[in-house]
Amino acid sequence: MKYDRLLTLYNETGKHSQYQIPAKVLSNLLPVATLNIRSRFEQERLDYILRHIECRGAQFTDIGGNTGFFTFEMIDHGADFAIFIEGNPAHSAFVEEAARVLKWQDQIRVYSQYFDFGNDLDWVDSDICFLLNVLHHVGDDYGRNIRDVDSAKANILLSLKRLAKHVKQLVFQLGFNWQGNIEKPLFQHGTKKELIRFLESGIRDDWSIQNIGIAERRPNGIVYKDANSANIERDDSLGEFLNRPIFIMRSRKIQG
Repeated sequence: MKYDRLLTLYNETGKHSQYQIPAKVLSNLLPVATLNIRSRFEQERLDYILRHIECRGAQFTDIGGNTGFFTFEMIDHGADFAIFIEGNPAHSAFVEEAARVLKWQDQIRVYSQYFDFGNDLDWVDSDICFLLNVLHHVGDDYGRNIRDVDSAKANILLSLKRLAKHVKQLVFQLGFNWQGNIEKPLFQHGTKKELIRFLESGIRDDWSIQNIGIAERRPNGIVYKDANSANIERDDSLGEFLNRPIFIMRSRKIQG
């Protein structure tokens, strides 16, 4: 196979491996039908996000970008440049190799390490940043000295506040359980309303929440719609991941 190295890197196993479908520009380079992908509804989330942000000409950052679905899609949809940050070395190598194969090396800069929300912020000065399902892993995948749920929640808000000074627009998702452990819930009842209130009260001086996307099950599959009185309630039939809202936020700390 012509792109053996790409396939080998994609198939490297790890905690968050095979979580993303390949971006469309890579789908002809990989035997997608044979891959063991545990998709997290990347295309459905992207469809919602692109209805609410303008990425053409943007400087883009993808923190915890996994195997780069959103990075490649944002470039494909017109973003000028992407910074990709990922702590899993196989995932970072996959994105680096894919960028080389596509001859996009000048448009994608890869940082193969976990992002430090205290010291690495100058890397991410950008128009749009995706921070999807990363911060509830503080004290596990990254960060130290986080010993309980309360300190994890405080660190999550602090990280978002710091990003507001470097990123104009943020697309954000957060899991309901600290470190992904159902025995360590971040919110008492695990509801979307609790999560939304947590953000609205915790970052209101730093971010303006412009849109909240909620997953709905339709006859033809999953679709993200703006939050409303009908879809805002927790829906256990969807599972934990699909109950996580998508937040699209604009910085109050950066003009323009």
